Amino acid sequence: MNFVTPLLVSTCIALTPNATAPSSHDAYAVTRVTQNAEPTHRMHTIRVGIFGYSPVSYITNNRAEPGSPAFAAEHEGVTYFFTNERQKQAFIKNPERFIPAFGGNCAFGCSVDSIFTPDPTSFLVIDGRTHLFLKNDEVNAKQLWLDADKKEVSKKANAYWSSKSTSKAYTGGRNVPSSGVGLEGYSPVSYFTKGKPEQGDPRYAATHNGVTYHLTSQRQLDLFNKNPDKYEPQCGGWCAFGMTVEDKFPVDPTKFRVIDDKLYLYLNNDDINAHELWGEGNDSELIQKANKHWDNVGS
Repeated sequence: MNFVTPLLVSTCIALTPNATAPSSHDAYAVTRVTQNAEPTHRMHTIRVGIFGYSPVSYITNNRAEPGSPAFAAEHEGVTYFFTNERQKQAFIKNPERFIPAFGGNCAFGCSVDSIFTPDPTSFLVIDGRTHLFLKNDEVNAKQLWLDADKKEVSKKANAYWSSKSTSKAYTGGRNVPSSGVGLEGYSPVSYFTKGKPEQGDPRYAATHNGVTYHLTSQRQLDLFNKNPDKYEPQCGGWCAFGMTVEDKFPVDPTKFRVIDDKLYLYLNNDDINAHELWGEGNDSELIQKANKHWDNVGS
């Protein structure tokens, strides 16, 4: 099966699945063939995530949609396909938002201390994260998950995956990407001292409640270490508006409010501007709702 790339029209990429690949990150042999020349077989292997399905489609369209190698991006050694350039750019901007939970393995399998290969068309979006499930003639793991106690099965899956993976992504209450660095590297102190987000510097790093933050200077680092609770984002770094509707939404760290000397972050994408939705309500009432739900899900 040949695909023509949009940037190199004279180059074709032949993809052949490796039948022995045991996970949703398929191994593919890539053969590059140049037009008007003898075929050159410079074989190498890439790992294609989610069997070529677009990770963005699950979140933005609530559908399982096969992606195209014409729109591909690599993250941490895995190549993902997308349906269009817009999806690709959304992924590049914030890959942690779209990468499935539990390394793309079956979520229910992790809850019973096992690694099952999922069917990429069997999925749920839970707390803003794609969960994939095994599905065959004998087992419908998605239904087993739905029939179980939601908190208990999620707790077991998270505990198992934490023990098997170095990834910190979404395994605890707080919004922690696999890098362990919160706020996409923005300094939590800058929201307060400068009134805007500023990219921090890894040389000035501090860790609080399992999350590493990058500050812009030694002065900021000292301020943070003196009172980290003051600068830590509310609701565990999840979207504050999402908490008011009892859900965990990822955030755009450039969309924020400082209310009563506390930092609140918000989801912002093509469909939802949670910062504006929050502005249409009453701060005190919304904060009360957000804190109530965070108290239930934050541990």
